[in-house]
Amino acid sequence: MQTPDCLPSPDIIVIVGTGMAGLRPNIPIRLGTAFREQHSGVERDSAVPSVGTSSEVERLRGVIARLMHTAAHDQLTGLPTRSLLLERLELELAREADDGARIAVLFVDLDNFKLVNDSLGHSSGDEVLTEMARRILGCLGPEDTASRFGGDEMVVLHPRASDRSGADLGKRMLAALAEPILLSGKEVVVSASVGLAHCKPGTKGAEQLLREADTALYAAKVRGRARLAEFNDELHARAEKRVQIESDLRAALRESQLFVEYQPQVRLKDGRVVGVEALVRWRHPERGIISPADFIPVAEECGLIVRIGRQVLQESCRQLAEWARLMPGCPLAMTVNVSPREIAEPTFIQELCQVLAGTNVDPTALCLEITESVMMSAPEEVVQVLDQIRQLGVFVAIDDFGTDHSSLSRLRDMPAEVLKIDRSFIDGLSSEPGDTAIVSSILSLAYAMGKHTIAEGVERGEQAAMLLRMGCDVAQGYFFSRPVAAEQIAPMLTRALWHPSSGRALHAAQPVEGPVRRGHHYFIDEFLDHIGAPMGTKATVSR
Repeated sequence: MQTPDCLPSPDIIVIVGTGMAGLRPNIPIRLGTAFREQHSGVERDSAVPSVGTSSEVERLRGVIARLMHTAAHDQLTGLPTRSLLLERLELELAREADDGARIAVLFVDLDNFKLVNDSLGHSSGDEVLTEMARRILGCLGPEDTASRFGGDEMVVLHPRASDRSGADLGKRMLAALAEPILLSGKEVVVSASVGLAHCKPGTKGAEQLLREADTALYAAKVRGRARLAEFNDELHARAEKRVQIESDLRAALRESQLFVEYQPQVRLKDGRVVGVEALVRWRHPERGIISPADFIPVAEECGLIVRIGRQVLQESCRQLAEWARLMPGCPLAMTVNVSPREIAEPTFIQELCQVLAGTNVDPTALCLEITESVMMSAPEEVVQVLDQIRQLGVFVAIDDFGTDHSSLSRLRDMPAEVLKIDRSFIDGLSSEPGDTAIVSSILSLAYAMGKHTIAEGVERGEQAAMLLRMGCDVAQGYFFSRPVAAEQIAPMLTRALWHPSSGRALHAAQPVEGPVRRGHHYFIDEFLDHIGAPMGTKATVSR
């Protein structure tokens, strides 16, 4: 039987008017096939269909209310969706500001939530998110709204905030979220960070207030996570600077404003240059040279670091090939920093192979650096890529070593063969016993594990001499040379940049026998005859 003409088809939109409990007026709802099927028995010539009866209207109201609730709430946590929170926030921002109350927004994000999914599985991650939502709701007042914005990000609207009530609410949520969660019979602690922003009604838009809360959240992450940060003038200036840098950086890539300088790496036993580190620089047309500390973090955040890294790797390998052509008797190593975002690119290995083939650079003359913090927390996929890099013959270095907490077992299993000792420890050599002990320990650890070492930030001769006596292989820093243009490197390859008074390292004086002795001989003499091409003398690399 056909559907009566007076009944709505699946494509008809019914406008629900006022008077429905819990519903806003004039909300369009598309009626589905279930409604049509239920009324398929109504005769075409019925003057008043059953939809007009009181019971049917009430039933329809219930169906619509449930549909609206489902559409406006997150399926996993039951919290309102982003769109619903934005509606409520806009209404609050449009209200009269006569009561003196401010409107606060709190951005909540779990710290290292990806590790939960990677280690315990996505079902456990869903449990964490559900429990996170429950705990946040337990901290809210009757007028507050919590919303899931996506992933592990949640936003709380605190519409009647006093001077400190927003910060107090954030601290209560942090404390609640820090309590252990029972997953598969195990207690798991997942901390969170919170960003807070607030304003008076009518002074800001919803998107701006949310953006400010997100900026404060990022500040909390940078400051060490598991904390609350509040948006202020300093963060506002920083956010404006970040937006400007990103815009200028995109122009810099289009207009070739980025260039590469090279800092020599010196073999301490004879003062000869055996390698260089490629360092990207930015010559801004109006602001001059911009520090990498200002633009590299922005490039990491917005994803431009992938294009920058690709450009630096290409130019560095091209330059290395040029030096090899000009100075055939002076083999040189090239160290290039790589970002975890670069390594995560599916095409990274393919592009690396293309660069090596296109420039005809020996893979054993190239060393890619990744920071210790990234290396120690690297997921399995990144470790696999690093292993593929090693299989190509390219060396992998751990940069800033000693500044992060490293598990010895993880360090042992990491596909990295070079440890770069962070400059913060070199500063205190000979003057700070603690720094001297740390450097000595790192060198002993590297020696025992068969890894090579490079000390960064050497600025005084006594530091170089002490590193040599302690058994360090190679160093770089202003004492030898600042980063310089490519054309200044070639003359340095023909002379020693430093003349050590003693060429004997402490480790070399130790009478060690057996396998350790052979390991030491390889570690000091064979590899560090040169940090460049002789990298390939280590062992035949499987391909």
